[in-house]
Amino acid sequence: MRFVLLLLVFIFGQVLAAPSSLKIAVNVGPPWAFYDGEQGVVGIDVDILTHAFSELGYKTEFHLLPYNRLIKDFQDGKFDVASPAAFTAAHGYFSTYYLPFEDVAVSLKSRNLDISSIQDLRGKRVIAYQSARNVLGEEFAEAVDGNSYLEEAEREVQLTLLKNGKTDVVVGEKRLLTYIMSKRYPDVALTVHPIFDIKPYGAIIKQEFLRDRFNQQIKKMQASGKFQEIMDKWQ
Repeated sequence: MRFVLLLLVFIFGQVLAAPSSLKIAVNVGPPWAFYDGEQGVVGIDVDILTHAFSELGYKTEFHLLPYNRLIKDFQDGKFDVASPAAFTAAHGYFSTYYLPFEDVAVSLKSRNLDISSIQDLRGKRVIAYQSARNVLGEEFAEAVDGNSYLEEAEREVQLTLLKNGKTDVVVGEKRLLTYIMSKRYPDVALTVHPIFDIKPYGAIIKQEFLRDRFNQQIKKMQASGKFQEIMDKWQ
């Protein structure tokens, strides 16, 4: 009986400690998360996090950040939640995977480049997102080693350099790159090279108790069809 009472006190304490409004850092990149002049911060990840936490009784405050800044600021304790969480952290708890990210290489279709493996990136000018060498592993890091590799936070800049012939390949998330290209340069055709494994990601949450409740809510969203509804909205 004493154990049960202690457990209830602990759980109740966790609930009281949890803020009613959550500060959430999301990595800038449409359609996952980006700024809209009329609606503010929007996107797939924003919709998923908003729905999950609102069902749990929380208000959400979103902040768009480049990935290196997102990692640093979360680890410095500035946010309650950060997503996606493709990094190691001394503090915080990783959620279940829910973001179906697919990193790919893209090139201009007019170039007709043959890229069927990571090794085919050798000798090419490659631009990728921040921390890509850490995320994509040793084989990628070795293949792009040299002065012709650049990590750039702004995806629009990456694709503009590709369109203008200043780089050969852009490496990044498939839906993100094709979405931006279709909006910015609709007349420029891309070739998508699926040379990386599909690797889903989740969020990182400051409190373990809140992480567990968030995981339960994600499962409910997937079972009810709400999750797929959000994904389909941003096709």
